[in-house]
Amino acid sequence: MKQYIRDNEGNLIEIDDLQAAIYQVADYIHYLHSDDAPDMHRFDQKRQAYWRDIFIKLNLLKNSKESGYEHN
Repeated sequence: MKQYIRDNEGNLIEIDDLQAAIYQVADYIHYLHSDDAPDMHRFDQKRQAYWRDIFIKLNLLKNSKESGYEHN
């Protein structure tokens, strides 16, 4: 069965390997540009919020699978 989440921009994302996706997104949350320009700072804040949202949704999916409840 295919697994999907929807990001905070409305895009449907297919998850092939849930555990690998969780690890990958955990890394992405911490990426920041070294440029201190205000535009880059705002971009980093937006991207971090995006990846935190994805991380939460992936973990909810993992927890629902572990508990035996999968919602579509």
